Amino acid sequence: MARFPLAIKVFNVLVYIFLLGSNVYSGLDPNNKNNSPYGGKHITFISPAPFVFGVWGLIHFLLGGFVIYQWFANQDLVLDGINWHFVSITVLNVLWLALWESDHLILAWITILITTIPVTIIYTILKQRSRDVSLNERIWIHAPFSLYHAWITVISVISIFAAFAHDKESSDSEPSLIVKIFVILSLLGLAKLATVGYLYKGEGDFSGSLVIAWYLYGVAVEQNDAAIHWTALVLAIINSIFILVSIVQKIRHRGEESTPLLG
Repeated sequence: MARFPLAIKVFNVLVYIFLLGSNVYSGLDPNNKNNSPYGGKHITFISPAPFVFGVWGLIHFLLGGFVIYQWFANQDLVLDGINWHFVSITVLNVLWLALWESDHLILAWITILITTIPVTIIYTILKQRSRDVSLNERIWIHAPFSLYHAWITVISVISIFAAFAHDKESSDSEPSLIVKIFVILSLLGLAKLATVGYLYKGEGDFSGSLVIAWYLYGVAVEQNDAAIHWTALVLAIINSIFILVSIVQKIRHRGEESTPLLG
């Protein structure tokens, strides 16, 4: 059992409120919108349409459920599995947002890369303990961190281009050949993560794969360059097909397992 269990739970609540407040202020405050990543600051050739950032709302909702459910959940899962990692994730996430808004883009990129470490630790631990969990644990513990893991990966890619590539000046701007190549390679890498990483190695992690598919559709909507647009759209469609196939396979597998019980 982790040390200071009560402190972990209390700090989880406090940092969640801190993260929620920071993102709401960044996304909704009219005086701050021009500086917000959700309001279109530092648009690059891999940036998605603004609606994609709406996934934050779902993540915040599920994380809100987590900080409530943690008081009633499997304590080994919360205290030994998630431990203090959620606190470090939220603090680093808010720091990334502040650095982005103040135009310290290289520091923002480094910060979000560091953030991926505790997120991945939580994700890995939860995947190792994904057998025989209750529906509530899947919804309020596993799902938010699967979504968070995929979303932080997407933010990391966006931050790389914001830090090292020129901003996209207008919707008609054309990327250089080298930028176009790196954008396409990045999209391919994300699509591979969605299918191989989440659906197969992750044993049917639809949450993470859906986040990346959602992002790819957003890139296809936002970007006018033909190569980037069609690459993102085709990868999004392929990813969606893989998700549907995996869902059907899981339903069939559960049906086969339940047949002897029904018989």
